[in-house]
Amino acid sequence: MTHPAFRTPLRGTIAAAAMALGVTSLPVAAQDIVIGSNQPGSNFYTIGAALSDVISANSDYTGRLVTSTGAGVWLPMMTSAEVDLGTVSHYEAYLAARGEGPFTQPFDIGMIAAGSGLNVGLYVREDSGIDSLDDIAGKRIGSGYAGSPAIDVFARGELANAGLSYDDMDAQPRSTLYGGQREDVTENRLDVFYASLGSGLISELDNTIGVRFLSLDPSDEAVERMQEVYPAVVSKVEAGPPGVDEDIYMTFLPSYLVAYATVSEEAIHTALDALVEHNEQFRNANQALGGWTTDRFVTTDAIMPYHPHAVSYYKAKGMWSDEMDARQQELLAEFGRN
Repeated sequence: MTHPAFRTPLRGTIAAAAMALGVTSLPVAAQDIVIGSNQPGSNFYTIGAALSDVISANSDYTGRLVTSTGAGVWLPMMTSAEVDLGTVSHYEAYLAARGEGPFTQPFDIGMIAAGSGLNVGLYVREDSGIDSLDDIAGKRIGSGYAGSPAIDVFARGELANAGLSYDDMDAQPRSTLYGGQREDVTENRLDVFYASLGSGLISELDNTIGVRFLSLDPSDEAVERMQEVYPAVVSKVEAGPPGVDEDIYMTFLPSYLVAYATVSEEAIHTALDALVEHNEQFRNANQALGGWTTDRFVTTDAIMPYHPHAVSYYKAKGMWSDEMDARQQELLAEFGRN
């Protein structure tokens, strides 16, 4: 059985290149389980940080977090054993596994667990004078997001809901979603921003200058425009969270924890023990993790195959049903992995 400790001959070599791509906290210790995530302020960072802490506290492994501009950076690091697991949206994981959309090659990843997901959307400063999506045409907005290319897809979906595209905006390229977004907001560098509900940055900005998410149009016609960009799901969000002063509609993105094909069974079972056997400790790390309950981890709504070592874990725990096995076989066939 291959332990991450024995898959690290390139860690020192890759480290220098990774730092140039905005990667921080690159681990080098032999007993690590390395988790890729987005930068601080994002929900994916919250998931990865909590998981790494619970792994460290309850096993012989040390959980380490690699923070970067997004999956576009840490996914390639999986191929060289620099990263073992990663936190990512369901659709970005799907595109990466198939080598579609912004990903020019497929990554041999499998799902470890499905999480509660997050709501995302466009937001503005309270003092912007922008009241709805009807007011944003011609405004300055970030675009590109080379470090996490699926973000650009998601943002285009938000614009499509309003019948707009980047051609209707003053689109300004950004390499990362959260790196520099604080300054983009506070220094009025842009007018319209994209972020996840409940992220640390939104809480901070709402407490200091005041921000407001813009509601999507939930009509069939508007949602169909979004789904021409990607398979978006729109859900109602009740007033209360930072940036939401009244009931609105936002995009819902399920969150996945994924692992590369070569990660050992021992490492994956250790990570899943952190989520399953120490679930309360994991969820209590941050209020945003409250929905990461064990009943969500295995789902027939999965859009990519589970990792074989995750399947063996769930079967041993009695969490894998015949129905789930049938869905797994469908997904393996769809991805050409059977």
